[in-house]
Amino acid sequence: MIIYYSKNFRSNYFMDKDRKMYEKIICILEKEDTKLTTAELARELRISKRTLYILFPNKAAIINETIDFVFYKFRNSWEKAVGKLLLSDLSRCRCSDFPNNSDVDKLIKFVVKIKNDYPEQQAKIQEKLDELSELIYIYVVENENIRVLTSTEKKVLQMLIQQIFKRLLGEKYLKENGLDFKETVTSLFRMIFFGIKY
Repeated sequence: MIIYYSKNFRSNYFMDKDRKMYEKIICILEKEDTKLTTAELARELRISKRTLYILFPNKAAIINETIDFVFYKFRNSWEKAVGKLLLSDLSRCRCSDFPNNSDVDKLIKFVVKIKNDYPEQQAKIQEKLDELSELIYIYVVENENIRVLTSTEKKVLQMLIQQIFKRLLGEKYLKENGLDFKETVTSLFRMIFFGIKY
């Protein structure tokens, strides 16, 4: 029996397979000097090219949805981490739910690969990086342990966080400086919440 799916509807079969499907796409994208081809992807996913085009209208949609998936996973771990983060955890650099260095490395490699091989997706990557920094900014501004900030302070803080995250999630910054992502972010939070004076 052959089942056909409309473009706007993914069956439970594909909903269950989404995570694996995107992880396979990521694996293909991570191969050096390899551009994603729909034929290779269909073969790796063990589906026909026709089924692949039912799931994704074109190659750009495959890349866009994979970007969404990667950042969704990363954002989820962030939301868990900052949702439970207390000032006492910050002062001791304790938070088990922060994305680990391996997750950050994967994200950076993915971002670099997309920027290099699919420059037309640059705006999408930038949008997702901005969303991550906005999540952190909101956590800081809405934290009950800090005073109400002026509109100028909020703008400066937002710009500061945005630029720091662009740099931290850039190609080589963490590695070149021997920095751990979790420790770097908790240090940033400590400086914001507690200042740098004695």
